Amino acid sequence: KPSFGLESRVNDIHHGNGTQQAFYNDPSVLYISLHRYDNGNFFPGSGAPEEVGGGPGMGYNVNVAWTGGVDPPIGDVEYLTAFRTVVMPIAHEFSPDVVLVSAGFDAVEGHLSPLGGYSVTARCFGHLTRQLMTLAGGRVVLALEGGHDLTAICDASEACVSALLSVELQPLDEAVLQQKPNINAVATLEKVIEIQSKHWSCVQRFAAGLGRSLREAQAGETEEAETVSAMALLSVGAEQAQAAAAREHSPR
Repeated sequence: KPSFGLESRVNDIHHGNGTQQAFYNDPSVLYISLHRYDNGNFFPGSGAPEEVGGGPGMGYNVNVAWTGGVDPPIGDVEYLTAFRTVVMPIAHEFSPDVVLVSAGFDAVEGHLSPLGGYSVTARCFGHLTRQLMTLAGGRVVLALEGGHDLTAICDASEACVSALLSVELQPLDEAVLQQKPNINAVATLEKVIEIQSKHWSCVQRFAAGLGRSLREAQAGETEEAETVSAMALLSVGAEQAQAAAAREHSPR
């Protein structure tokens, strides 16, 4: 697959319709957007999960289109879960040369519902940026696109720049790590995975565990890794035993 750029619209709560249109048929650019959608009833109304790209760009457009309003609001847990199950698996499989982020901060806590209504913290944006830095050898560019609250813009920008500068970030609250994503977010991610699994098989393994907390997911992944390692050791042991038996019964 071609690999040039990942254009990610993570922070602004509105869908990046212009960016999507610009690269909709281009397989050299993977476009991922996380935005409030509400079945097309939130401005600008575009960005349905079924919009996956066209022509040679089919599959290179990923819309995490949050639906369900703001009761409860989408927050840190939901964004971190989306990154764990959709954004980062697809991005790693695509393996971009550079990551470009449309960094507005309308999703930061404190915005009234007409302007966003979500409750993502500035601290979380720092951790999301740090995850993106595992791509493309750390070549990540954030372009500030705005926001409606100066304090939110300042705090979130500072967290993201700190991540880019490899400054030690404030850890996420344990309550966030223990919390499960809300039911609306799980339904959204289920739909995204159902659609995108036709193009990115890497997301299929996350479908069954969408309702887990981050701590539960980490524990499950550790257990899975340990099981794989144990099976690999058993396989090696069996092969060595077979080789030893073959040597013992071979003509001398």
